[in-house]
Amino acid sequence: MPVLKFIVLAAILFVTACASAPAPVAHADVRQIVSTTSFGMCVGYCTTRLEISEGRAVLIREARGGRGGSQDLPLQRFTAVLTPDEWDAIERVAASTDLSGLPPVIGCPDCADGGAESLTIDSGNAQQQSISFEYGAAVAEAAPLLERVRALRTRLTPAER
Repeated sequence: MPVLKFIVLAAILFVTACASAPAPVAHADVRQIVSTTSFGMCVGYCTTRLEISEGRAVLIREARGGRGGSQDLPLQRFTAVLTPDEWDAIERVAASTDLSGLPPVIGCPDCADGGAESLTIDSGNAQQQSISFEYGAAVAEAAPLLERVRALRTRLTPAER
């Protein structure tokens, strides 16, 4: 009889633990991921904005006025189609990325002209998580997403001539 009581108690604890576990974030809640880069002391295309959403990625490059006539460079826009599998993989990684425990600014973005980078995850429930940090910095909490975002930016950026 004591074994039966133990089994019943273990089953109750198991069911209770499963019922009270927080529900995982549904990856369908991620609507858009936005990543930017900028460099203060720069000639040429100094800022980028990468917008990733279901089915597509858009990279916008903008020149900043200054030395070397960069103010005459036109705005550039590059678009790539994302397959459903590509978007699903990015969406899953974004949904599992929690930036809420991080300060909005990490380190000293663009200090000493090191460049700045930002990452925003826009969820369907009207919540946005954003951080800004030094260009190329390792942010452990966002590492898998940053890896995908940076690879996509590289893929869309034209080779300089």
